[in-house]
Amino acid sequence: MWTRWNFPKTKLSFKILFNLVLWGLWIGLPLFSPVHQEHEVQHPHPHASSEFSEHIIHELLTIIPLFYVITLLLFPYVFRKRGIFIFFISLILTNLFFVFVGVLMKNFLLAFELDSDHDSLLKEVFPLIMVSGIATTYGFLLEYLRTESHIEDLKNEQMKSELSFLRSQISPHFIFNILNSIVYLIRTKSDMKAEEVTIRLSSLMRYMLYDSDQKMILLSKEFEYLKNYIDLQKMRFEGDVTIAIKEEGDMASFKIEPMLLIPFVENAVKHGVTYVDNPFIDVFFIINEGVLTFRVLNKKGAVRQEKKDESSGIGMKNVIRRLELLYPNKHIIQIKDELDSFEVYLSIELLDN
Repeated sequence: MWTRWNFPKTKLSFKILFNLVLWGLWIGLPLFSPVHQEHEVQHPHPHASSEFSEHIIHELLTIIPLFYVITLLLFPYVFRKRGIFIFFISLILTNLFFVFVGVLMKNFLLAFELDSDHDSLLKEVFPLIMVSGIATTYGFLLEYLRTESHIEDLKNEQMKSELSFLRSQISPHFIFNILNSIVYLIRTKSDMKAEEVTIRLSSLMRYMLYDSDQKMILLSKEFEYLKNYIDLQKMRFEGDVTIAIKEEGDMASFKIEPMLLIPFVENAVKHGVTYVDNPFIDVFFIINEGVLTFRVLNKKGAVRQEKKDESSGIGMKNVIRRLELLYPNKHIIQIKDELDSFEVYLSIELLDN
């Protein structure tokens, strides 16, 4: 609810509007009253009386200064540094000081007609208490907004740092996998056209080094990158592994976080090919009413006791964490690890272009 207050311009606008409305009503309302005080009945309007001008002077020297002493001095320098108890002690002392100043002004400097000392004190104390209440409420509201804004900023900075770290892990992890694929192609497919392999690889590297630095990227670019990676793997395995990709829907109008989908396909290639009879990898890429449905299904082989690669699973763990940070309550991910198959189902509410 309060996230919009995190913007400095919005908070400044709120402060200006609040002050204009407060003092406009406080000082201006007497202008719309038939009389200013009981003894002013002979005056058709308050501003025709010299006492009204003195009333304005009194407001300028007591009520308004009290408000800004509370909001601009007591809150930042007492409440934040000394705590709420010292703040309320200071608030009481400040009010007593302005009561003394106000009574002094009315009795010796201004021409207010007062029935008794009791009336003088009551008429002086009541508006000061009212303004103190308004100022204190206003100050606590600003403090709450400031605290919420600070917490939100910390969360954003933490999220940016974590995302930056996750991306820094994914990029070397991806390069490592691609280089392994290229080494395999060089060793086993010497008759393959080197130019085609280089073009595919350069396209992948360009996307990873330049496009992936952007906060959001066109979904069509992410899909193109995904297809290039799959085509490279098809060239690597040359029919030994069946890799199919199905595409549905218009992706031109949507954006997505870059390099968000490739780890799922990488995982299928890494773990769904070795020691598997008749391996296959199926990829489904479907757009429907702004929702991306992405499925990766691969066949599994027999479980083997072998030393686990320390980098294994980095891409999958990172992308799941990135989904939690970037698409909270806007994605669904399900992983089914069966005896002979492994499937990832992902649904994301995408941003319009």
